[in-house]
Amino acid sequence: MFRYIPVLLLLALLTGCGQVAAPATQSSAPTTTVGPSGDVTPVFAFSEIVVGQNRMAIGLLRGGTPLNDPSAKVHLRFFNLDETNPQVKFEADTTYYGVGLPAGFYVAYPTIPTPGNWGIEVQTQLAGQAAASSNRLRLNVLATSPTPNIGEQAIAAKTVTVKDVPDPTQLSSGTSPDPAMYQISLDQALKSGKPTALLFATPAFCKTAMCGPSLQVMQGLQKTYGDKLNFIHSEVYKYPFSESVQLQTETLNRATKENRQPTPDEQHAGLSDAMVAWRLQSEPWLFLIDAKGIIVARFEGGITKEEIEPALKRLIAGQTVVVGPAN
Repeated sequence: MFRYIPVLLLLALLTGCGQVAAPATQSSAPTTTVGPSGDVTPVFAFSEIVVGQNRMAIGLLRGGTPLNDPSAKVHLRFFNLDETNPQVKFEADTTYYGVGLPAGFYVAYPTIPTPGNWGIEVQTQLAGQAAASSNRLRLNVLATSPTPNIGEQAIAAKTVTVKDVPDPTQLSSGTSPDPAMYQISLDQALKSGKPTALLFATPAFCKTAMCGPSLQVMQGLQKTYGDKLNFIHSEVYKYPFSESVQLQTETLNRATKENRQPTPDEQHAGLSDAMVAWRLQSEPWLFLIDAKGIIVARFEGGITKEEIEPALKRLIAGQTVVVGPAN
């Protein structure tokens, strides 16, 4: 089932007892248990964590409202809950990214060594706060990702271009589609000998409100690096977009009313061919792909120029792409 886990959906899942939980059918998605912490509540802004390198984005709520505070300090402590007496395995500070986004993200880049049940203690210090608040969260670390991951060959799906559909309003649900993002299909880009930045996003129908801002970031970067890098935006839904959104909603609602899991065809109803081929279950997603067609970085949820541009520069230079402050 197409799932939307990041920040804005999690807001809707807040309950009166102070918990955030993914729907019961999403067993691989992270869940959050919030303990006594003052009035600051951290929420996961990602749909999966796997063994190996991860980008872990945390959102903060205060009084039920998302914070976008560059001065907030968020520190993470990781525990393996499958051990008899869990101790801190490692710690990580987060980096703030939120310029131009409706909510701030506090991002860490942990490498998780083993699958299973893990706990995270989130320590949050706001300006003027006498002491840091502390919350403990739980998540299931997957052995492998159902989503294409770093080190894997990019899936050579066809994406729609201006050569296929000259009308840009049929290529993007955004208000001002930029034809530069639809000049080459992904399958051709992977043969071009150039690296590629591939964004899956649906500005008009985004469940997380992050698609439009993320697309704007990539459109801006394309103007600077478009001669060295293939920039591709793929819509989440098929055109006509509103009809495809309605089709998927009705199809999944029907399965729910019939008290059954949707079939693969029902899960894919209304989704673009590339979205189905890449097995994506949330949005937006950005993938950076090297000149040999290997995925070298991936970003789920909202992105900013500050986080992405250093990685693009390394990708263009043929260097190892390292995301995060090490860039």
